[in-house]
Amino acid sequence: MQRREFIRNVGLTALSPFILDSLLGCAGNSNSQRVLVLIQLVGGNDGLNMLIPLDNYKAITQVRPNLYIPENKILQLSGNELNGLHPSMDGIKEMFDDGLLSFIQGVGYENPDYSHFRSTDIWLTGSSSSQILKTGWMARYLENKEPHVASSVRVDELHPPAIKIGEMGTFLFQGTRSDLGVVVDPYVGLNVPDVDKAHLNSNTYSSEKIKSIREILLKTKRYEKVINDALQLKSVNSGLYPEKGVNPLADQLKTVAQLMHAGLQTSVFMVELKGFDTHDSQVDSNDTTKGTHANLLNMLSQAITCFWDDLRLIGREDDVLGVTFSEFGRRIMSNASYGTDHGSAQPILVFGKNVKPGIWGNNPIIPDHVTLEDNLSVQYDFRNVFSSVMVDWLGAERNAMQDVFNVKESQIQIING
Repeated sequence: MQRREFIRNVGLTALSPFILDSLLGCAGNSNSQRVLVLIQLVGGNDGLNMLIPLDNYKAITQVRPNLYIPENKILQLSGNELNGLHPSMDGIKEMFDDGLLSFIQGVGYENPDYSHFRSTDIWLTGSSSSQILKTGWMARYLENKEPHVASSVRVDELHPPAIKIGEMGTFLFQGTRSDLGVVVDPYVGLNVPDVDKAHLNSNTYSSEKIKSIREILLKTKRYEKVINDALQLKSVNSGLYPEKGVNPLADQLKTVAQLMHAGLQTSVFMVELKGFDTHDSQVDSNDTTKGTHANLLNMLSQAITCFWDDLRLIGREDDVLGVTFSEFGRRIMSNASYGTDHGSAQPILVFGKNVKPGIWGNNPIIPDHVTLEDNLSVQYDFRNVFSSVMVDWLGAERNAMQDVFNVKESQIQIING
């Protein structure tokens, strides 16, 4: 069994602690407090149902007769007559109107793969559709910036460079030898299993695997106390959060704010919201403003606005940039099951006090004759989007990011300063 499969199958909450200097070491002290939060929308988000192109509204009513949002229910965006938001996203609308949020339309990659597993791997490894990579793009950046992390450990470093909030790890942090982050459960913290020293003297293949996993656990054990102590510290939390367990994404982002408030120097966090594979029952057949996708968009909007209020309360709203992404979008035409099938391009959401507010890219074009196979066009390669974020927000070297993604960067200057 491969290590990646082992981690997925047993659900370890401890990944490798190969430590490196601060993620921002190459950028100098000016960016030393900046934090990147990546929000994965698992399943394939329907962008046409989230960011609605009003100039193509009539065409949408024709190709999505059982799905479209009534025009009088669409949330109008301040200063923008061409786009509206799903009515469940009032918090996101407010942030957009306040200049704290942008959308980038048509994000994807050439020759899209419509498998959840393969497309997720493409987004997390930064590969093309024809490549198979065994490391995550963030891990490659970390290892390229600090080559020693692939083979040694910084014993004086107590804070992990990257954290995944949830039950399982992410391929994004998979390095050449192991994962370059830790997994923190928002409900139980970081619990590293005790390590059994028995059966480690054999030279068998299985014994070598056990030794490798044991080494991971022993090194990760160093993080357990500092992270759990941080989670126990009294923090000023936003009163907007729902009760624990109601909105899993809100619980995860609340944990991120707690760790930041406690002084953890981690620079990259990843969280996720599951359930976006809406082949059927995407909407309520009696009210298209309700249903599965509406609930998910409401949780996304609520979680981000609660998190932003939390950052304001702890004085860290200048230091955080958040970016959403999904493994793919959905098809233009709805299906007969009140849902949508796997598609290509998607809009992604970028929020923070330093974003250039607005909507990037052109509204999707709805062809005159649409079939179930038709897709939205890709306007921005996701690798260029993430590369721009890393350069402009975390201070990465432009050439380094071109090497990480193996593409010539097309800069998207969505961040001020």
